[in-house]
Amino acid sequence: MSCCLQEGQRRGDHNDEEALTIASLIVAAIDQPEYDGATFGVIAMVGNTQAPLIDKLLRHKLPAAVYDERRVMCGNPSHFQGDERSVVFLSLVDAPTGPGPLRTVASGARDMYKKRYNVAASRAQDQLWVVHSMDRQAHLSPHDLRRRLLDHAHDPGASMDAAGGQERDVDSEFERLVLKDLKRKGYRVATQWKVGSYRIDLVVEGVRERLAIECDGDRFHTVENLQADMERQAVLERLGWRFIRVRGSEFFRDPERALIPLYERLERMGIEPMSGETPPPDTELSKRVIAAALKIRLEWEAEPETMDEILGRTRLKYGVEVPVDNLVDDEIVIPTQGLFQ
Repeated sequence: MSCCLQEGQRRGDHNDEEALTIASLIVAAIDQPEYDGATFGVIAMVGNTQAPLIDKLLRHKLPAAVYDERRVMCGNPSHFQGDERSVVFLSLVDAPTGPGPLRTVASGARDMYKKRYNVAASRAQDQLWVVHSMDRQAHLSPHDLRRRLLDHAHDPGASMDAAGGQERDVDSEFERLVLKDLKRKGYRVATQWKVGSYRIDLVVEGVRERLAIECDGDRFHTVENLQADMERQAVLERLGWRFIRVRGSEFFRDPERALIPLYERLERMGIEPMSGETPPPDTELSKRVIAAALKIRLEWEAEPETMDEILGRTRLKYGVEVPVDNLVDDEIVIPTQGLFQ
């Protein structure tokens, strides 16, 4: 989900409008039954003041027991290395008139920016919201990593194709053939998914679920390393991952039959092939969350002294109700690995 804020302004390394929007969206989402049991994370893409500001808002507005139960975590990308949450909100912080260099793929800090954005874009287990204050086409160069992220929000399928090279990233011909079959059927697949120091061969992503696929071929899954392989899977399963293994010997004897259990598992999990022309199934839910967040914002603005103290600002002009259609583009962002190559 991508939320574009027309009035967002960067002050130093924080953006009050983005902070208030994210905090109110999380409070609103927690009240929706579809998010029962979901955990929440917030990643600020600039500096070290935006995340603490959002954390302060959430601690003020959420009961301590709820805050702890939902494992709320606010930080920058480095804080989320090896960690995930069900739902993650990204705050880009930057605004069209604010300071800050281009996050370009050609800059000297290219590798640093790539790593930060790849980590941020892959920390959501189920849903990623991108909250920003810039028009991707009017304000950002096509070479800017922020543009890539927002383009991905606009059309996940196209951006994954642009990232390209998936078939070159796999470890074996076996993995390439399984990947090719999944993509031919329309599934959204990520290759060599990193979780901490581990890698998963293939991950099929749905709107709310994802399935890890291990391709057990002779070269990388020998009898000698089978125990280490299963121990790695057990660790990842404790983190919430669900696995299915496909045997290379069975696949090369009868590919179609060997993949039947995989497609049956995907169907049971509700992971369906993706179509860029089909409206995301949780668009109605996202609009409901946004509408509830707007009401929450109005309630917060009824206590201006408290909000000024939290935000550390001189009173600004808030309280104007913004129509939902002006706040959000209904773009579901499917978490991906290696988007920024």
